[in-house]
Amino acid sequence: TDANLVLGRLSATHFLGGAARLDAGAAREAIARFARSIGLSPVQAAEGITRVANATMERAIRVISLERGHDPRDFALVCFGGAGAMHAADLARTLGIPRVVVPESAGALSALGLLLADFVRDYSQTLLVPVAKLDARRVEEAFRRLEARARNEFAAEGFALAKVALRRSLDLRYVGQGFELTVPMGRDFARRFHELHRRRYGYADPRRTVELVNVRLLATARTEKPRLRKHRAAGPSAKGAIIGETRMVFEGKERRAPLLDRALLRPGNAFRGPALVVEYSTTTVVPPDFRCVMDRSRTLLLDPRA
Repeated sequence: TDANLVLGRLSATHFLGGAARLDAGAAREAIARFARSIGLSPVQAAEGITRVANATMERAIRVISLERGHDPRDFALVCFGGAGAMHAADLARTLGIPRVVVPESAGALSALGLLLADFVRDYSQTLLVPVAKLDARRVEEAFRRLEARARNEFAAEGFALAKVALRRSLDLRYVGQGFELTVPMGRDFARRFHELHRRRYGYADPRRTVELVNVRLLATARTEKPRLRKHRAAGPSAKGAIIGETRMVFEGKERRAPLLDRALLRPGNAFRGPALVVEYSTTTVVPPDFRCVMDRSRTLLLDPRA
Protein backbone atom coordinates (compact mmCIF):
# COMPACT_ATOMS: atom_id res chain seq x y z
CA THR A 1 0.00 0.00 0.00
CA ASP A 2 2.83 2.41 0.83
CA ALA A 3 4.53 1.62 -2.50
CA ASN A 4 1.34 2.17 -4.49
CA LEU A 5 0.75 5.44 -2.66
CA VAL A 6 4.29 6.68 -3.38
CA LEU A 7 3.86 5.76 -7.06
CA GLY A 8 0.55 7.63 -7.31
CA ARG A 9 -1.48 4.48 -7.80
CA LEU A 10 -3.61 5.34 -4.80
CA SER A 11 -5.17 8.66 -3.97
CA ALA A 12 -4.50 9.71 -0.38
CA THR A 13 -7.60 11.94 -0.32
CA HIS A 14 -10.05 9.58 -2.07
CA PHE A 15 -9.45 6.31 -0.21
CA LEU A 16 -12.81 4.65 0.62
CA GLY A 17 -14.50 7.31 -1.47
CA GLY A 18 -12.89 10.03 0.65
CA ALA A 19 -14.13 8.56 3.94
CA ALA A 20 -10.54 7.87 5.02
CA ARG A 21 -7.33 9.76 4.36
CA LEU A 22 -3.99 8.07 3.85
CA ASP A 23 -0.78 9.55 5.25
CA ALA A 24 1.27 10.02 2.10
CA GLY A 25 4.13 11.61 4.05
CA ALA A 26 4.49 8.61 6.33
CA ALA A 27 4.43 6.30 3.29
CA ARG A 28 7.20 8.28 1.60
CA GLU A 29 9.32 8.21 4.78
CA ALA A 30 8.86 4.44 5.15
CA ILE A 31 9.78 3.76 1.53
CA ALA A 32 12.76 6.17 1.76
CA ARG A 33 14.14 4.33 4.82
CA PHE A 34 13.75 1.00 3.07
CA ALA A 35 15.31 2.38 -0.13
CA ARG A 36 18.38 3.62 1.75
CA SER A 37 18.86 0.21 3.34
CA ILE A 38 19.13 -1.49 -0.07
CA GLY A 39 20.90 1.29 -1.96
CA LEU A 40 18.05 2.36 -4.25
CA SER A 41 16.07 5.52 -4.79
CA PRO A 42 12.59 5.67 -3.22
CA VAL A 43 10.95 5.33 -6.65
CA GLN A 44 13.12 2.31 -7.52
CA ALA A 45 12.29 0.70 -4.19
CA ALA A 46 8.56 1.34 -4.58
CA GLU A 47 8.52 -0.05 -8.10
CA GLY A 48 10.52 -3.05 -6.90
CA ILE A 49 7.92 -3.74 -4.22
CA THR A 50 5.10 -3.67 -6.77
CA ARG A 51 7.05 -5.94 -9.12
CA VAL A 52 7.51 -8.51 -6.34
CA ALA A 53 3.78 -8.34 -5.53
CA ASN A 54 2.93 -8.70 -9.23
CA ALA A 55 5.28 -11.67 -9.60
CA THR A 56 3.55 -13.45 -6.72
CA MET A 57 0.14 -12.91 -8.31
CA GLU A 58 1.49 -13.89 -11.74
CA ARG A 59 2.68 -17.24 -10.36
CA ALA A 60 -0.77 -17.88 -8.91
CA ILE A 61 -2.41 -17.14 -12.27
CA ARG A 62 0.01 -19.47 -14.04
CA VAL A 63 -0.93 -22.29 -11.66
CA ILE A 64 -4.60 -22.11 -12.70
CA SER A 65 -3.93 -21.48 -16.38
CA LEU A 66 -0.69 -22.65 -18.02
CA GLU A 67 -0.13 -25.48 -15.56
CA ARG A 68 -3.62 -26.76 -16.37
CA GLY A 69 -3.15 -26.52 -20.10
CA HIS A 70 -4.90 -23.17 -20.64
CA ASP A 71 -3.34 -20.24 -22.50
CA PRO A 72 -3.97 -16.96 -20.59
CA ARG A 73 -4.08 -15.17 -23.95
CA ASP A 74 -7.44 -16.86 -24.61
CA PHE A 75 -9.07 -15.24 -21.57
CA ALA A 76 -9.94 -11.92 -19.97
CA LEU A 77 -8.65 -11.07 -16.49
CA VAL A 78 -11.52 -10.29 -14.10
CA CYS A 79 -10.22 -8.48 -11.04
CA PHE A 80 -11.87 -7.89 -7.69
CA GLY A 81 -11.03 -6.78 -4.18
CA GLY A 82 -9.82 -3.37 -3.13
CA ALA A 83 -6.38 -3.72 -4.71
CA GLY A 84 -7.08 -6.01 -7.66
CA ALA A 85 -7.63 -3.23 -10.19
CA MET A 86 -4.39 -1.50 -9.18
CA HIS A 87 -2.30 -4.45 -10.40
CA ALA A 88 -4.47 -6.07 -13.07
CA ALA A 89 -3.19 -4.18 -16.12
CA ASP A 90 0.43 -4.98 -15.24
CA LEU A 91 -0.44 -8.66 -14.85
CA ALA A 92 -2.36 -8.72 -18.12
CA ARG A 93 0.59 -7.18 -19.95
CA THR A 94 3.05 -9.72 -18.52
CA LEU A 95 0.83 -12.74 -19.26
CA GLY A 96 -0.41 -11.54 -22.64
CA ILE A 97 -4.03 -11.36 -21.47
CA PRO A 98 -5.88 -9.16 -23.98
CA ARG A 99 -8.47 -7.55 -21.67
CA VAL A 100 -8.97 -6.56 -18.04
CA VAL A 101 -12.50 -6.50 -16.61
CA VAL A 102 -13.25 -4.38 -13.53
CA PRO A 103 -16.88 -4.98 -12.44
CA GLU A 104 -18.89 -2.33 -10.65
CA SER A 105 -18.26 -2.48 -6.88
CA ALA A 106 -15.30 -4.78 -7.51
CA GLY A 107 -14.23 -4.45 -3.88
CA ALA A 108 -17.43 -6.21 -2.79
CA LEU A 109 -17.53 -8.79 -5.60
CA SER A 110 -16.68 -11.72 -3.31
CA ALA A 111 -19.54 -10.84 -0.97
CA LEU A 112 -21.91 -10.55 -3.94
CA GLY A 113 -20.71 -13.91 -5.22
CA LEU A 114 -21.40 -15.50 -1.84
CA LEU A 115 -24.98 -14.22 -1.90
CA LEU A 116 -25.62 -15.40 -5.47
CA ALA A 117 -23.69 -18.68 -5.46
CA ASP A 118 -25.44 -21.98 -6.09
CA PHE A 119 -25.58 -24.47 -3.21
CA VAL A 120 -23.09 -27.21 -4.06
CA ARG A 121 -21.99 -30.41 -2.36
CA ASP A 122 -19.38 -32.85 -3.54
CA TYR A 123 -19.66 -36.56 -2.71
CA SER A 124 -17.15 -39.32 -3.44
CA GLN A 125 -16.41 -42.97 -2.80
CA THR A 126 -13.08 -44.69 -3.32
CA LEU A 127 -13.04 -47.87 -5.44
CA LEU A 128 -9.38 -48.13 -6.57
CA VAL A 129 -9.60 -50.59 -9.44
CA PRO A 130 -7.97 -50.78 -12.92
CA VAL A 131 -10.38 -49.64 -15.62
CA ALA A 132 -9.85 -52.91 -17.51
CA LYS A 133 -11.28 -54.81 -14.52
CA LEU A 134 -14.09 -52.36 -13.83
CA ASP A 135 -17.43 -53.84 -12.83
CA ALA A 136 -20.13 -51.54 -14.24
CA ARG A 137 -22.67 -52.72 -11.69
CA ARG A 138 -20.36 -51.86 -8.80
CA VAL A 139 -19.83 -48.37 -10.20
CA GLU A 140 -23.55 -47.86 -10.72
CA GLU A 141 -24.31 -48.99 -7.16
CA ALA A 142 -21.73 -46.56 -5.78
CA PHE A 143 -23.25 -43.67 -7.72
CA ARG A 144 -26.77 -44.57 -6.59
CA ARG A 145 -25.70 -44.59 -2.94
CA LEU A 146 -24.15 -41.15 -3.34
CA GLU A 147 -27.23 -39.83 -5.14
CA ALA A 148 -29.55 -41.12 -2.42
CA ARG A 149 -27.41 -39.40 0.19
CA ALA A 150 -27.39 -36.17 -1.78
CA ARG A 151 -31.18 -36.15 -2.24
CA ASN A 152 -31.77 -36.80 1.46
CA GLU A 153 -29.41 -34.02 2.56
CA PHE A 154 -30.74 -31.44 0.10
CA ALA A 155 -34.34 -32.31 1.00
CA ALA A 156 -33.50 -31.87 4.70
CA GLU A 157 -32.30 -28.35 3.86
CA GLY A 158 -35.57 -27.51 2.12
CA PHE A 159 -34.59 -27.80 -1.55
CA ALA A 160 -37.07 -29.18 -4.06
CA LEU A 161 -35.47 -32.30 -5.50
CA ALA A 162 -36.59 -31.30 -8.99
CA LYS A 163 -34.20 -28.34 -8.76
CA VAL A 164 -31.20 -30.40 -7.64
CA ALA A 165 -28.85 -31.30 -10.51
CA LEU A 166 -26.62 -34.37 -10.09
CA ARG A 167 -23.47 -34.78 -12.14
CA ARG A 168 -21.38 -37.93 -12.15
CA SER A 169 -17.61 -38.02 -12.72
CA LEU A 170 -14.61 -40.27 -12.19
CA ASP A 171 -11.17 -39.65 -10.68
CA LEU A 172 -8.67 -41.45 -12.91
CA ARG A 173 -4.89 -41.83 -13.08
CA TYR A 174 -2.22 -43.97 -14.65
CA VAL A 175 -1.24 -46.78 -12.28
CA GLY A 176 1.64 -45.56 -10.14
CA GLN A 177 0.75 -41.87 -10.26
CA GLY A 178 0.11 -39.94 -7.05
CA PHE A 179 -2.52 -37.62 -8.50
CA GLU A 180 -5.81 -37.97 -10.36
CA LEU A 181 -7.73 -36.16 -13.07
CA THR A 182 -11.51 -35.83 -12.92
CA VAL A 183 -13.47 -36.61 -16.08
CA PRO A 184 -17.25 -36.77 -16.68
CA MET A 185 -18.84 -40.19 -16.44
CA GLY A 186 -19.66 -41.60 -19.87
CA ARG A 187 -18.87 -44.38 -22.29
CA ASP A 188 -15.74 -42.62 -23.54
CA PHE A 189 -14.32 -41.63 -20.13
CA ALA A 190 -10.98 -43.39 -20.79
CA ARG A 191 -10.43 -41.46 -24.03
CA ARG A 192 -11.33 -38.22 -22.26
CA PHE A 193 -8.81 -39.01 -19.55
CA HIS A 194 -5.98 -39.41 -22.08
CA GLU A 195 -6.99 -36.16 -23.81
CA LEU A 196 -7.15 -34.24 -20.53
CA HIS A 197 -3.81 -35.70 -19.40
CA ARG A 198 -2.19 -34.56 -22.65
CA ARG A 199 -3.66 -31.07 -22.30
CA ARG A 200 -2.69 -30.75 -18.64
CA TYR A 201 0.76 -32.35 -18.67
CA GLY A 202 1.81 -32.37 -22.33
CA TYR A 203 1.75 -36.12 -22.88
CA ALA A 204 -0.52 -39.17 -22.75
CA ASP A 205 0.08 -42.92 -23.11
CA PRO A 206 -3.03 -44.93 -24.06
CA ARG A 207 -0.96 -48.12 -23.60
CA ARG A 208 -0.57 -47.54 -19.87
CA THR A 209 -3.05 -49.01 -17.42
CA VAL A 210 -5.62 -46.49 -16.24
CA GLU A 211 -6.91 -46.80 -12.70
CA LEU A 212 -10.23 -45.62 -11.27
CA VAL A 213 -9.62 -44.07 -7.86
CA ASN A 214 -12.94 -42.46 -6.91
CA VAL A 215 -16.46 -42.13 -8.19
CA ARG A 216 -17.57 -38.56 -7.64
CA LEU A 217 -20.95 -36.83 -7.54
CA LEU A 218 -21.53 -33.09 -7.75
CA ALA A 219 -24.95 -32.03 -6.44
CA THR A 220 -26.09 -28.49 -7.24
CA ALA A 221 -29.19 -26.54 -6.20
CA ARG A 222 -29.29 -23.43 -8.36
CA THR A 223 -30.27 -20.06 -6.98
CA GLU A 224 -32.13 -17.33 -8.83
CA LYS A 225 -29.74 -14.95 -10.58
CA PRO A 226 -30.51 -11.26 -11.07
CA ARG A 227 -30.24 -9.78 -14.53
CA LEU A 228 -27.59 -7.16 -14.94
CA ARG A 229 -29.12 -3.83 -15.72
CA LYS A 230 -28.10 -2.35 -19.04
CA HIS A 231 -27.68 1.43 -19.07
CA ARG A 232 -28.09 3.77 -21.98
CA ALA A 233 -24.80 4.60 -23.64
CA ALA A 234 -23.52 8.16 -23.53
CA GLY A 235 -20.82 9.71 -25.67
CA PRO A 236 -17.14 8.74 -25.55
CA SER A 237 -15.96 11.80 -23.65
CA ALA A 238 -15.04 11.14 -20.02
CA LYS A 239 -14.37 14.78 -19.15
CA GLY A 240 -17.42 14.94 -16.89
CA ALA A 241 -15.85 12.33 -14.58
CA ILE A 242 -12.53 14.13 -14.13
CA ILE A 243 -12.32 15.52 -10.59
CA GLY A 244 -8.69 16.55 -10.56
CA GLU A 245 -5.17 15.77 -11.61
CA THR A 246 -2.60 13.52 -10.02
CA ARG A 247 0.95 12.35 -10.65
CA MET A 248 1.75 8.71 -11.34
CA VAL A 249 5.07 6.91 -11.82
CA PHE A 250 5.58 4.27 -14.52
CA GLU A 251 8.97 2.78 -15.39
CA GLY A 252 10.71 5.40 -13.25
CA LYS A 253 9.07 8.35 -15.00
CA GLU A 254 6.58 10.67 -13.33
CA ARG A 255 3.54 11.52 -15.45
CA ARG A 256 0.60 13.83 -15.01
CA ALA A 257 -2.68 11.94 -15.11
CA PRO A 258 -6.39 12.71 -14.74
CA LEU A 259 -8.17 11.59 -11.58
CA LEU A 260 -11.63 10.23 -12.41
CA ASP A 261 -14.59 9.45 -10.19
CA ARG A 262 -16.08 6.17 -11.35
CA ALA A 263 -19.55 7.20 -10.14
CA LEU A 264 -19.48 10.05 -12.68
CA LEU A 265 -18.45 7.88 -15.63
CA ARG A 266 -21.19 6.97 -18.09
CA PRO A 267 -21.47 3.93 -20.38
CA GLY A 268 -19.56 4.64 -23.55
CA ASN A 269 -17.07 6.98 -21.86
CA ALA A 270 -13.53 6.15 -22.94
CA PHE A 271 -10.10 7.49 -22.05
CA ARG A 272 -6.43 6.61 -22.41
CA GLY A 273 -3.87 6.06 -19.70
CA PRO A 274 -2.20 7.12 -17.62
CA ALA A 275 -5.24 7.66 -15.43
CA LEU A 276 -6.47 6.85 -11.93
CA VAL A 277 -10.12 5.90 -11.34
CA VAL A 278 -11.34 6.14 -7.74
CA GLU A 279 -14.47 4.78 -6.08
CA TYR A 280 -15.50 3.61 -2.62
CA SER A 281 -14.40 -0.02 -2.78
CA THR A 282 -11.42 -0.05 -5.14
CA THR A 283 -8.98 1.97 -7.23
CA THR A 284 -8.32 1.27 -10.91
CA VAL A 285 -4.89 2.04 -12.38
CA VAL A 286 -4.87 2.64 -16.15
CA PRO A 287 -1.20 2.56 -17.30
CA PRO A 288 0.03 4.69 -20.21
CA ASP A 289 -0.19 1.79 -22.66
CA PHE A 290 -3.83 0.97 -21.89
CA ARG A 291 -7.22 2.35 -22.95
CA CYS A 292 -10.29 2.18 -20.71
CA VAL A 293 -13.99 2.22 -21.63
CA MET A 294 -17.15 1.77 -19.52
CA ASP A 295 -19.67 -0.65 -21.01
CA ARG A 296 -23.47 -0.62 -20.63
CA SER A 297 -23.35 -2.65 -17.39
CA ARG A 298 -21.01 0.00 -15.92
CA THR A 299 -18.07 -2.40 -16.09
CA LEU A 300 -14.64 -0.95 -16.87
CA LEU A 301 -12.81 -2.67 -19.73
CA LEU A 302 -9.07 -2.08 -20.03
CA ASP A 303 -7.35 -2.99 -23.30
CA PRO A 304 -3.77 -2.45 -24.47
CA ARG A 305 -3.61 0.62 -26.70
CA ALA A 306 -3.19 -0.17 -30.38
